[in-house]
Amino acid sequence: MPEIEERPPRPISKDWPRPATAATTATTATGSSFSSTTSQRTIKYGTGKYAKVELSPQPSEDPEDPLNWPLWKKHLNLGALLYMVALVGVMKTAYISVNSVIAIEEDVSYTAAVALTAVPLMMSAVTGLASLIIARIWGKRPVYLVSMVMIFMGVVWNTHVRGSLAENMAARIFQGLGWGSFDTLVLGSIQDTYFEHERQSMIILHYSVSVATMLGSQLLGGVASAGPRAFEVQFEIISAFLSIAILLLVFGAPETTYDRVVGPDEQPSTMERSQSLWPTVTYTKEAALDYVAKMKPWPYKANEIDLPLILQAPRAMLAPTTALLFTVTLLPYAGLWSLAASLSLLFSPLPFMLSSAPLGTLLTGPFLLATPVAIALAFPLFHKRFTQTVHLTALAIGTAFASIGMFGFGLYVAGSMEMPADGSAEPFSTPWDLGLNRVSLPVASFLLGLLAAGSLALDATIRPVIQRSTAFTSASLAVGLRNTADMHGGLSCLRSLVVGAFILGLPNAIFEWDGLRMAALGMGIAQIIVTAAVCGVHWYWDENVRRLDGRVMGLIDLSLLKRTASFFETD
Repeated sequence: MPEIEERPPRPISKDWPRPATAATTATTATGSSFSSTTSQRTIKYGTGKYAKVELSPQPSEDPEDPLNWPLWKKHLNLGALLYMVALVGVMKTAYISVNSVIAIEEDVSYTAAVALTAVPLMMSAVTGLASLIIARIWGKRPVYLVSMVMIFMGVVWNTHVRGSLAENMAARIFQGLGWGSFDTLVLGSIQDTYFEHERQSMIILHYSVSVATMLGSQLLGGVASAGPRAFEVQFEIISAFLSIAILLLVFGAPETTYDRVVGPDEQPSTMERSQSLWPTVTYTKEAALDYVAKMKPWPYKANEIDLPLILQAPRAMLAPTTALLFTVTLLPYAGLWSLAASLSLLFSPLPFMLSSAPLGTLLTGPFLLATPVAIALAFPLFHKRFTQTVHLTALAIGTAFASIGMFGFGLYVAGSMEMPADGSAEPFSTPWDLGLNRVSLPVASFLLGLLAAGSLALDATIRPVIQRSTAFTSASLAVGLRNTADMHGGLSCLRSLVVGAFILGLPNAIFEWDGLRMAALGMGIAQIIVTAAVCGVHWYWDENVRRLDGRVMGLIDLSLLKRTASFFETD
């Protein structure tokens, strides 16, 4: 029997566990190590329980670098932004339960009433894209502050606009001008301030707040609007909360845009990054003035302003991956919010005669069914296992739920309002006599909940698909994070623009019950066809789509791909 050669034991590594990208020699006293593959690049690690985690992105040695902020300062900044995100979500849906009341009081068509929701949404799409461009040049803080002023003016004005549709529209346009930045820039602010191992939970929190406030606010908003002052009460409540938001933004949301340059021969880090959840407060005049001095309204400006910098966000919005995500998620998303905006048209007149409070409760189904789905699919477990098969399965399941919800709501409500064909109806009865005897509001709410759950299941594919694209096309982590924020923001702008058009157009299509049936069938069937087409594109040309992303966003220098000479040619 041949003798088995004994292998020598593996050398003991002095490094902490880290990805096998380079050999390092750790210096535990400073929480950093040196890369010995190509240069003496310092590698920095976290502190406390994250002492063995390599920081990504690698921070600079500047205390003003947002990555080096103490944890309490990062959380305060995020809390101020999420507070505004929540208020924006409430404002967007404030008129869902009172559209019919506005139409009757102002003596205008229902389309004119829903325009108070649609037009601000379309304006937010324009300002959202503008915010992405301006923030790249002058930073995010001035954009947030200007947006806050716009929203404040619109909300205060909205507390005294009954009797004047023109003033109401003007106030809502001011609000819409401010919504755009909080729709598109907050993800970038999270990426600016948190390391990769901290970032995921903050993104989930941001997404949860956005979804929950949009779906759940009218459960209380309908009740608040039931009194004699109607919708103005909602804006009085919002203005009270907005006064707190102003203080948080002015004093708790510094500039997060930072040009980070980490030198290749940087010395070991000696900076301690505080993990304290509470600041060490020094109650002196000098400390207060020093803090206020750092909260400048315009502290950042890009080193070089050129056309490629200005076109970064528009290019990301027009990237093929963004276009595919927009196409496959649009109909359920637009269908949900256009149907929600039309609830007052369907259920306020005879035979239902629902007031604003029960109209608001029709969104109970979407809130209870869709919010848990959105939060569950936002967790890292779904993203870590996001293969092509998982992607296509998620699209199929999301489309199935969304189509069932659209088919079910349209066919159920419209079918229930038809006169029975078997002669079982009472003599001389009309469809107006049916009402709640034939239509169950909990069932209608449940069907809307299925539509919302399907829509948010489709939305759950957005983040992993964009991350997969940017990882493929971006030359560095910083470029990848920038493109991720731009593609998310561009997609949000496209959806807001088209959803506004859907909200304006759907009431005219469903003014009669047959129209509701046809609209539901049309959107449901179209979504199935669109999903099948998008699945085919991802199955056969997935990598080609990502390559095209790089070309559209200017991330691939096509001049480098030109053949200058054969490898086998010699002098």
